Amino acid sequence: MKQNSGRHLLAVATSCILWGGSVIGTKLSYDSLAPMSLGLVRFLLSAILFFCLLALRRELTPPRGRDLALIAASGLLGTTLYFAAENYGASLASGATSSLVIGSFPAMTLVLESIVDHTVPRPRIAGGVLLAFAGVCVLALADSSATGTDELLGMAILLAGGLCWAIYNLMMRSLAGARSPLVITAWQTLFGALGFIPLAALEGAPITTISPVAAASLAYLVICCTVAGFSLYNYGFEDLSPSVVSSLVNLTPVVGLVLSALVLGERISVAQLVGGAVVIAGIALSSLPSGEREATPRSS
Repeated sequence: MKQNSGRHLLAVATSCILWGGSVIGTKLSYDSLAPMSLGLVRFLLSAILFFCLLALRRELTPPRGRDLALIAASGLLGTTLYFAAENYGASLASGATSSLVIGSFPAMTLVLESIVDHTVPRPRIAGGVLLAFAGVCVLALADSSATGTDELLGMAILLAGGLCWAIYNLMMRSLAGARSPLVITAWQTLFGALGFIPLAALEGAPITTISPVAAASLAYLVICCTVAGFSLYNYGFEDLSPSVVSSLVNLTPVVGLVLSALVLGERISVAQLVGGAVVIAGIALSSLPSGEREATPRSS
């Protein structure tokens, strides 16, 4: 890895820590907004904030040609389709199943990256991804939430969302360096918000008066999870491979566990502590610099 990879790792880790509070923020926002309506409002407000930042930086010139097509496609995949699948799939599957499926997303990215690049994953990275997934399994087994109404359908939808996320990660490798991470993320968010319009219309749920708690939760989702989180996550692709970037996503359920205890007063079991420690160990194994050259081919 390059010498500045530590800075990129820190950026991605910070984004995943911020995303750790998204589950709580989303649940609290559902008091006033239905899932697809929440996606529309969240990403539309985020897009407005992004473009205000671009105006201040005088970077409003839109991307063109291939870059614009990739940004539009990745925005629909990584924003609209992924979050729609995650929100709807998690509402059908149990919390344990959802955690297991979402915990497999880094492995999906690693496999897809290897197929596209015709390479074999390095043992250290593959072992770290598998170790982190084992930690997620421990967390899921410790989850005492009730089973969902349609477990198999929920799993299928979550897996479809994971495939969208894996493809998004590979597309970001092609976009890294084409424009600044802020420009890329702003336009992705705009296309993602536009993609939620028909989904919210099909949902048919009116946007009601937003309660103060839901408004505060929505502000966190917009500012911390979307504007800051996605900007930092996309910044990581300037120096890191998709498999390494996605491996840090397993930090999210660990942070969510801690925040659930602090904010919602939920108790943390010994099994959850062990699972969280295993997740962190796996992430460290797969992502910390080792002095090796990055074996994965890169696109400019």
